[in-house]
Amino acid sequence: MKRLSWLLGTVALVASMSCAGQASTDVPAGPVAITVRLPNPAQKVLYVHEVMPVRPGPLTLYYPKYIPGDHSPDGPIGTMMGLEIAAGGKRIAWHRDEVDMFTFHLTVPAGTDRIDIRFQFPDEDRVTPQLLDLTWDHVALYQAGYPTRLQMYQPTLVIPADWHYASALRTANRSGERITFKPVPFNTLVDSPVIAGKYFRQVDLTPTGSSVHRYLAMVGDDAAAIAASDAQIADFRHLIEQAQALFHSHHYEDYHLLLVLSDHTSRGGLEHHQSSDDRARGGTKMFADADHFMLDGSLLPHEYTHSWNGKFMRPAELWQPDFERPEHAQMIWVYEGLTVYLGDMLTARSGLWSPDTWREAVAYRAAAMAHRTGRAWRPLVDTTTAAQLLYGAPNAWSNWRRETDFYREGQLLWLAVDMKIRGLSGDKHSLDDFARRFFSVDNGSFVTRTYTFDDIVNALNAVQPYDWGGFLHNWLDGVGQQVPLLSGIEASGWRLVYTDKPSRYQNALENVGNGELSGKGVNAMFSVGLFLKSDGEIEDVRWGGPAFKAGLAPGMKLIAVNGRQYSTPVLRDEIAKAQQSRQPLQMRAQGDGVTSSYTVNYDGGLKYPHLIRVPGTTDYLKQVLAPKPLVHGS
Repeated sequence: MKRLSWLLGTVALVASMSCAGQASTDVPAGPVAITVRLPNPAQKVLYVHEVMPVRPGPLTLYYPKYIPGDHSPDGPIGTMMGLEIAAGGKRIAWHRDEVDMFTFHLTVPAGTDRIDIRFQFPDEDRVTPQLLDLTWDHVALYQAGYPTRLQMYQPTLVIPADWHYASALRTANRSGERITFKPVPFNTLVDSPVIAGKYFRQVDLTPTGSSVHRYLAMVGDDAAAIAASDAQIADFRHLIEQAQALFHSHHYEDYHLLLVLSDHTSRGGLEHHQSSDDRARGGTKMFADADHFMLDGSLLPHEYTHSWNGKFMRPAELWQPDFERPEHAQMIWVYEGLTVYLGDMLTARSGLWSPDTWREAVAYRAAAMAHRTGRAWRPLVDTTTAAQLLYGAPNAWSNWRRETDFYREGQLLWLAVDMKIRGLSGDKHSLDDFARRFFSVDNGSFVTRTYTFDDIVNALNAVQPYDWGGFLHNWLDGVGQQVPLLSGIEASGWRLVYTDKPSRYQNALENVGNGELSGKGVNAMFSVGLFLKSDGEIEDVRWGGPAFKAGLAPGMKLIAVNGRQYSTPVLRDEIAKAQQSRQPLQMRAQGDGVTSSYTVNYDGGLKYPHLIRVPGTTDYLKQVLAPKPLVHGS
């Protein structure tokens, strides 16, 4: 423990010194007053006004490019419009950098100590007539040459007077439509989203006896969307308790789970130090429908886990002093992969998932990775290095190209680490011990500490001595059978099998159409090698699989199977029949205006992944998923 603390302290100090050496600390005096208005929610346009202290002479402004948690230079600069910069009522000419589209240059006139910046931002994915999900990096410019932690901002938000709101930002005053927050550094502002809406509900999740508050705040399209049941709220309370039992620490003043329940916004989540921006994949149906609630069950636990792994503790090359310098994502298999493992574990321990659901999800992901043919040529580490390419990559040919597999394969990697620790220690230690040791330093602090590959290896060795460097490099750098993909499952007392009946988890994925599928459809990758939308459009084909060999490709649309008009039930029925008849499947597909016939040689039947117990072995998954004794007072 002392060695780890010393190591982490050294790394954090290096980051701090590096920051000081890269940029000036002589920031112009006074905070930037930033006001964001939403005068007409139906138009979905945010109006921005910044009053920025400056000095005369050349000035460079940045629009945030690399947003922590996005792992990509994806700041939506292309959506920004109407930029005007003025001083004393007179416009100042500006020009965009010819190389870096996120950078603006201007010259501040002599005698000027502040400038007015105005622009508009249409945020169609985060605004509806009933609600707002505001992320400040969309609506702010900041000065180049200074660390963002030294640039102070005074934020004001103007929204309809009858809307309520929640944020980790501290409120200074509210008067009607105008909400003024207390000043914060720019990096904290970007890290502090705000949700607001007509239909709003906030629930206190704070454990008994704790002085550190945790809240679940919800906005929705209507009142029904935010009507979480008492039992569902209780599971979120258990999430807070089980996270405390796992980490024995917190790294925030208080914490806000910000949940948007809309059918008209984007879906997904983004982690922050003291809050999480969660947009339910099920939209308004999350709390109303059991399958939607199951598929969204791991969203908030994942983002909450990031408060420890990713926000407080972060890979060294993912930390930068501003939002302009490139992030390097090679350690994202820890940032995201470990968070999937720990977050899903907390999902089960809290009751948001049953142990059966956890096993069904892991079975599905393990099968997906086992059939990811791109693993034959592309090591997992390259998916991390190229993360910014893969996040925006199309579904077509992703089976061969690979996706952001550091999430799903990362979970399998950390399951294998957990099982290795348990096995080598005679079940005296587990990954819980690693999580508690690694993330519990500086309890209460949310000043980011950084870590390297060697820090991870040393921390694992502090729990259980082993050649962790060799183990991890073999997994990260290996391809195909060099990687023991299913070793964690097999060491846990379970094994992966396939039957002709889908699990509830996969059935919900295909019928509900959110979560790990982009829409309603069918995943037949494990059989004929097709990934289809519900209308028969082929999204992906397993490279070298039966459908691939027949000549089918992404973008084509199946119109018939064995002479029957295509539908998901027809496809399943004909795959099942082929197992009995031992006859090839005759498919007709349309692509680029041409309709053709394809003979698919497959008679292996329907295949759906499941985990089953191995008789005579210890059920380690039961231990992994069991709730832990509560830790009080923090």
